[in-house]
Amino acid sequence: MFGLDPCKLICRAEVLSLRQIEHRANNIGGLHMKVLTFDLNEAKTAKLIVTVSNVPPFFRKTPALIHVPGGGFMFCSEADSTAIASRCMGKGFGVTCTYLYPVAKDYRFPQVVSDLMKGIKLLREHADEWGINPKQIVISGNSAGAFICMTTGNLWNRPDIMEAAGCTGEEGKPDAMILGFGPMFCGQQTDNGIIYVPNGELVGDQTPPAFFHHTRQDKLVSVYQTIAMIDAMERAKRPYAVYISSTGGHGETCAVNRMLGDDGTAGPCIDDWFEQAWQFIANVLGISLVPQTWAQMMPPMPKRDDKDAPPPFMPQIPAGSVPVRPEELPLGQADNIRMPFNAAFHDTEFTIYK
Repeated sequence: MFGLDPCKLICRAEVLSLRQIEHRANNIGGLHMKVLTFDLNEAKTAKLIVTVSNVPPFFRKTPALIHVPGGGFMFCSEADSTAIASRCMGKGFGVTCTYLYPVAKDYRFPQVVSDLMKGIKLLREHADEWGINPKQIVISGNSAGAFICMTTGNLWNRPDIMEAAGCTGEEGKPDAMILGFGPMFCGQQTDNGIIYVPNGELVGDQTPPAFFHHTRQDKLVSVYQTIAMIDAMERAKRPYAVYISSTGGHGETCAVNRMLGDDGTAGPCIDDWFEQAWQFIANVLGISLVPQTWAQMMPPMPKRDDKDAPPPFMPQIPAGSVPVRPEELPLGQADNIRMPFNAAFHDTEFTIYK
């Protein structure tokens, strides 16, 4: 157990598809991975695939991740999950999960929210068995998945949604969120037709800390969707950080290469957001920045008095990226967010979710 090579662990995990991981438990770098699948509703249209790499005895409980893949609400992108799960494993997350939600004609709001909350609750119920710190459960999502995560962060304490998720308190609450290029102001299919969900207007004291990443040139989901969300987080005084690249299109903050701008010059490596996200998450949740695979062998760090606490994490904007100042940019109101993804809804009368 103590002879792990984290680099080998990460590289091996990245070449496995979600289905390969699901169908066979792997011995990766000497670490046995246990893979479990749970149905999250009676219709079995939503699943949580749980990969447990923690091995008892637990020297220290670790954070856990649930990733919600993108796919335009029409499919779940499996490759979307593997990349961030492997990175989080390298940072000491002992449990990484993928939430496969109903798509296309089976997609329903807010069921996707209550089902995700069931997944969060399930991790807390198995915290002792899987070595999870129940106060360090992070949800992440890209594109459509980011919308589902943000909405879960905003609505987890609504009585009707709590009831649907089988929650009576904070069992279904995410502790932090990582959100990539999401359609945060979006039309949603319900059992009673289309409703408009303006996430920026739903942010409040209940909303967990959030890290956002996006690209300036995204032509599918406007970067102003993310800018509107950080404006909402700022007004609600909720912790947030953001990475916006000046280069790259929709989904390309998942890439690892430097992107070329229109003038042919190389922009920043737009995968750099993950290190910033990790620092932000570690700061708000009190996670050691030393990878937990090694931190497990170390004694707990001494507690700090408030006066000695480190300053809040403030992300550095990489060279070539767009500075984000909410006061200088359009606010995220329902009447001025325009996104091709929802083009069919803009000239239609429909109910606004409140």
